[in-house]
Amino acid sequence: MASNLESSIYKESDSLFDFSCFTCQENDKNTEAEFYCEKCSKLYCGKCLELHNSLFKKHATLGKKNISQWPQANVDALEQCQKHKTEKLTGFCEDHNQLICHNCHINNHQKCSHVVLIADKVKNLHKKGVFQQLSATVNSQHQQLIQMKYDFEENMKSLEKSYKKILEEINALRKTINDSLDLLEKNTKKELDTLLATMRTSIQTDIEICSKSINNITCLKEDLQTRKDKSEALSFIKYRKCLDQSHNVEAVLQEMTSKNDRTLAFNPHKTIQQTLSALSGLGFYDPIIKVKRSKKFNVKIERHLQAYIVNCVVSGICVTAIGQLLITDYNFKSVKLLDQTYKVVAHCDLPGSPYYICSVDSSLVAIALINNEVHFIRVTNDQLVNDRILELQHYCMGIAHHKSNLYITDGSALYHYTVDGRLVSKMYKGTDECSVTAIAVSPDGGRIYVANWNSNQLVILSRDGTVISTFTDPALDWGQRARPGLHVTDAGQVLVCGCRSHKIIQVDRDGRQRLAEVVTSKDGVRNPISVYYRKHTGSLIVGMWGTDDIIVFETQ
Repeated sequence: MASNLESSIYKESDSLFDFSCFTCQENDKNTEAEFYCEKCSKLYCGKCLELHNSLFKKHATLGKKNISQWPQANVDALEQCQKHKTEKLTGFCEDHNQLICHNCHINNHQKCSHVVLIADKVKNLHKKGVFQQLSATVNSQHQQLIQMKYDFEENMKSLEKSYKKILEEINALRKTINDSLDLLEKNTKKELDTLLATMRTSIQTDIEICSKSINNITCLKEDLQTRKDKSEALSFIKYRKCLDQSHNVEAVLQEMTSKNDRTLAFNPHKTIQQTLSALSGLGFYDPIIKVKRSKKFNVKIERHLQAYIVNCVVSGICVTAIGQLLITDYNFKSVKLLDQTYKVVAHCDLPGSPYYICSVDSSLVAIALINNEVHFIRVTNDQLVNDRILELQHYCMGIAHHKSNLYITDGSALYHYTVDGRLVSKMYKGTDECSVTAIAVSPDGGRIYVANWNSNQLVILSRDGTVISTFTDPALDWGQRARPGLHVTDAGQVLVCGCRSHKIIQVDRDGRQRLAEVVTSKDGVRNPISVYYRKHTGSLIVGMWGTDDIIVFETQ
């Protein structure tokens, strides 16, 4: 099929020239230039030069003998073909989405079926209003860039301010630690001084007893050796007194023998050294998640529009390792795949209502169902395919994955499984039913977070299931129906939903304190039950009770 460009602008000649006549090009002809007019700054063929000379008799022209004085190109820089520097861009190849000159067309685009004149393309674009649309788009992008630059500058100021504040906090903490160590040192030295004084007194007393005993036995010894008694009775009396004194001395010697090796030894508390050696710093840095703009997206599929159930309940949200976003719908017993625009592009019906969902590998997710089963679903070519089912011997509620380990709760206990379904251990026992529900694991696996639904508490466990701390906060009000929403980001930030408080808060990784209210009812959040921070898009996704919408927040 011949192109429009070939049948018009290039129909005169297929020859290639280093310099083309400007006037001929303006008349859709391709003719070699033979002269250059410095006054006009244009190139002409012999025929066009005659018309030029009749109009501009005083203009001097340069022939090919003076070609070194001709310009390198006879077109403006913007219109110049980058491959053929002396040629003007006059066409557009729609097959290759490329601007072309005559030489480009001859060499590379003769077989293309959609080559048009730039002039015709411009007319068509004007007719469709594309230029106005592009102008509006560029203006909008310009404003967005200005706003984004301003946001970044403000963020930089806020970052510097928070940095200085943290330095002050570190210095204050160091002072507190120093003061505590100084007090420990003072108390330890005081205890040592008291002990030394007591031992000195005891030893001095023993020295005095020894001195007294030495004097007594010396006198008796001398008396026995030097004096001659006049009667046997007197000799026996002296014997008895000497024997009694000897017994006393023997008792003193035995007592002194048990005391004569009194020393002092210092045994430092091992927990101090163990704790310090286990620390890599004075604290952790928990970047605060801050939101700005938000948008709602409807996740109800068409086949559910006529169902007797009124609204969706997005009970779980997760993203696979390659960035595919999935949600679970408790009311409609399904898992749904969303595209980059948060539109549902695929779904899979489940035999029971799903509580929570977690990512296992690049395309596999695990879903905890109300019927004591874990369903593994694989994302393949934008479709959801059943992979396998893990049947449990206990109730199934919360689920989390970390390095080939599955952590599953049944409401009252936490179990550790391998991904293939082998039970490793019962890690933690709660206080009652619904005391071990939602679960999340820190990126390094060192912290396990469990929601105590009954007590509205967050319990933080170590890797082996030991309780590290218990966090309570008025925002953790989950009510009787809504399931606790819990998520730990790839950076270790802990997010907890409070359904009845209409808040999502950020907690420090050890569960010691609330760091921030991330979103509240002022941000349009009502009854949040699931949350997920999507790292590569910098967005916070929130699922809510009794609504067909999810809210996606842009974060700062």
